Amino acid sequence: MKMLYPSFAPPARWRSALQGKLLENPAWRQLRRKILDRDDCTCNYCGYRSEKFQIVDHIDGNPENNAENNLQVVCQMCNLIKHAGQGCVIVGIVDLYKKSKFTQNEIIRIARDMRDCGASDERIIMRIGLEETARFRQDLDYLKGLYGFVTSRPSQDRNDMYSKWVEYHKLHNSRTNMDRHQARLMEQNEQEDFTKSPCLMRGF
Repeated sequence: MKMLYPSFAPPARWRSALQGKLLENPAWRQLRRKILDRDDCTCNYCGYRSEKFQIVDHIDGNPENNAENNLQVVCQMCNLIKHAGQGCVIVGIVDLYKKSKFTQNEIIRIARDMRDCGASDERIIMRIGLEETARFRQDLDYLKGLYGFVTSRPSQDRNDMYSKWVEYHKLHNSRTNMDRHQARLMEQNEQEDFTKSPCLMRGF
């Protein structure tokens, strides 16, 4: 896995309205699909896999550099850390800290797993050992020494891609847990049926 740190794209490289329209271009859609398939829809930073809402990220932050070796799959949570200006300021759901017991990559995985199990932000922060909040600054050296935490606060834009992913992930996770529960019940029923089989009851 690649190491993840809070970062930001320089304003001069922010995607323009014209570049945004290019994302609807069939050529970009085809390239995006190719990168998703290449990386198996799996985040290069935390290993999270999803068939939907994964991002094809420009590694150097230049939206015009579509060379395949400059593209990678990133999940919604890691994207908010890599683009911390967006996460901290625009959507307002990322908090920065000066101390942590874990790496940034591990923070993402632990936070997502614990949240899936119903843990509160306070409990997750305590588990990770995050201490001393810090403010966002457009300074890469400064940010590299900090740790980002994606909170459970709702995004300031409830129609953004992150909010849509949250709803999708919750639904997918609940279905996965339901499937696991049903599988356990089936296994228990099979064991009960086996112990009640006529052969066993007759001593064969």
